[in-house]
Amino acid sequence: MVLSDAHRHCFILRGSSQAILADFIKLAEKLTSVLVCAHDMEAYSLSNPKLSTCSFKQAKQHLGSSHDAILVDLTHGVSASTLAILAGTVRDGGIFAIGLPESDWHENTDLDLPRYLPWPYEADQVTSYFKEYLLQHLLAEDSPFSPIHTSEIKALPALSEIPENPPLTTEQLEAQQRLFEAKAKSYILIAPRGRGKSTLLGDSIARLVTAGKVSSGKKVVVTGPNKAAIDTLAQRFYSTNEKLGNSSELPFMAPDALIASKQTWDYLFVDEAAKIPVPLLIELNNKASHCVFSTTDYGYEGAGKGFGIRFNKYLFDQVGSYLQSLESLTLEQPIRWGENDPLENWINNCFLLAPPIPDAFSSKTMYEAASYRRLMGEEWLTEDTLFTQTFTLLVNAHYQTSPDNLRWVLDDPSMSAYLSIQGSQLNSVAIVSEEGTLPKELCLAVMQGTRRPRGHLVPLSLLAHEGMSTAGQFKYWRISRIATQQDKQNQGLGSALLKHIEESARGQCDFLCTSFAATGDVLSFWIKNGFLPVRLGMTKDQASGCYSVMMVKALNPQAAKTAQDWRQNYLNNLAINLPRDYPELDTACLKWLTAGAQEDAQPPQVSHAFTEKDRQDLILFSEHHRPYLTIRAQLTRLIETAIVNGELSDTHPDCEMLTAISRMSAQQINFAEFGFKGKKQAEKHLKKLVSTLLDQMGGSPPKD
Repeated sequence: MVLSDAHRHCFILRGSSQAILADFIKLAEKLTSVLVCAHDMEAYSLSNPKLSTCSFKQAKQHLGSSHDAILVDLTHGVSASTLAILAGTVRDGGIFAIGLPESDWHENTDLDLPRYLPWPYEADQVTSYFKEYLLQHLLAEDSPFSPIHTSEIKALPALSEIPENPPLTTEQLEAQQRLFEAKAKSYILIAPRGRGKSTLLGDSIARLVTAGKVSSGKKVVVTGPNKAAIDTLAQRFYSTNEKLGNSSELPFMAPDALIASKQTWDYLFVDEAAKIPVPLLIELNNKASHCVFSTTDYGYEGAGKGFGIRFNKYLFDQVGSYLQSLESLTLEQPIRWGENDPLENWINNCFLLAPPIPDAFSSKTMYEAASYRRLMGEEWLTEDTLFTQTFTLLVNAHYQTSPDNLRWVLDDPSMSAYLSIQGSQLNSVAIVSEEGTLPKELCLAVMQGTRRPRGHLVPLSLLAHEGMSTAGQFKYWRISRIATQQDKQNQGLGSALLKHIEESARGQCDFLCTSFAATGDVLSFWIKNGFLPVRLGMTKDQASGCYSVMMVKALNPQAAKTAQDWRQNYLNNLAINLPRDYPELDTACLKWLTAGAQEDAQPPQVSHAFTEKDRQDLILFSEHHRPYLTIRAQLTRLIETAIVNGELSDTHPDCEMLTAISRMSAQQINFAEFGFKGKKQAEKHLKKLVSTLLDQMGGSPPKD
């Protein structure tokens, strides 16, 4: 492949880790900013001062930085997100090298594979079809990667220095002009990596700050997930500042400090906005007359779509006196490398980071009856079109679909995909994971908080957070993702796919189940399909800004009886927790979270009585490691019962604290007011107090 000077050089190096490293050092001998990345860098003995290193887990720290050369050693582990992240940091003319073993890749223990596998699977028990998929793409005819042997290696020429303060491109200047015109309340700047978003923001902030200094005009502030995440922005700010003759400091404030401030601004800039929880972004949007939110579209973090799906709609619907509620800005021209860069194209194609727009359904296809397919593991390797269609649909519908999900789908033996197809078009997809049938000893350890094996989300949460002692014995099919093409929604296709999955599951498992970020429309869909809520999370998901809810649908009589017990427990606790701990839930969510099942002749009645189940839950807290947030309703019933029984009165030394616990949300309680140095000390005291109250009520808790 013929490369332009602005394209990156891509190599495959083979051998042991030490041999690969030696070859890479020779290739990059004349280059300056050089990075080596592997699953675990402790296996390397590095003494070269030119080299910086990072593990797969640390790769995100390099977002926004620029390197002359990078080696990603895959001999002992593979991470799709790491490859995507680091490829986006290599500058024009630089090197991106991938290290592979000389022998069969599958012979090497994959140290990164276990995090994709549910208990009890281990890496040596599973064939990694993702490795085969990746190798096919690395060795394909259109791959930019060239295998190179030690004898052929020559050092690449040194790269010219990157200009410190290059002029903005025409595209950047046009976007900046639209920002300065201030016709919209909010702006969203979304673009792929390497397009100069942070450079544009830094330059714009410097010019606004300078103009404000001269004319006592605009007040400007910038924020981000942390100060390190906006390094590129800061560099451009200071270099533009110097050029304009201004010595001001970057007006940075952390998101929480900015929200807590009583001040308001004319302009607020938010860099790497997709890394900040949506509720905080909404609060930030109220702190300035004009807000600019910059983020990467679908790519490395898996949060860009969440930003677009949830937050974009909120900004578009906001009401005010401004000319526009929202204006979208885009940057297409690469800054860090040349146009049509082969490495960028390969990364996008291999990891489906720039999925194509789905083809419109033809009139003939639209009226064809849906057929269904189930695919898993190795089967995907011969289904290129369906694989692309499936991930395109998931990326467009789900805010947390990331490159690592490719490996999960290909390598997790408990996972399968159910597809609904009309003609040659995929209209709906559901990702299903098998969970449950856990040993009794493991279930007890999970309930006591001493073990948390990989996977098995629903049964483990019911054990650890709800104290449902039989939850581990059942078999579940968890629907972790479900999506329908946008132009085919509200036609019953998703419900029809669920019905097909249910028919396939009968006789194979006890429950269908799901867990998702609770919104009114999504709750409505699941409840109308016969699912019952059995758990509501106590903390918000960072990407969606919503509480998670777990729902089940029983598929046999024993499971149905158990589901009703779980539901009764859920409703009893919700009656106490909802008004106290979830004051901000909207009416649509509240309606469906408390709704009766469609088949109910008479919905269950909420009970406020202290039960034996409450006692067992509190013993798991006081004598073991059950989380405090999961026993607040049970603790409230204990406190109220103790007051009624005369075992707790105003003279009790902890009466004020217990009253606060029973009446205030967990976020409102300040344990320091009751003499505790921190939450750990307060929780330790609370455990002793709960044990004493249980003792006084009879039935002393068993000791270990």
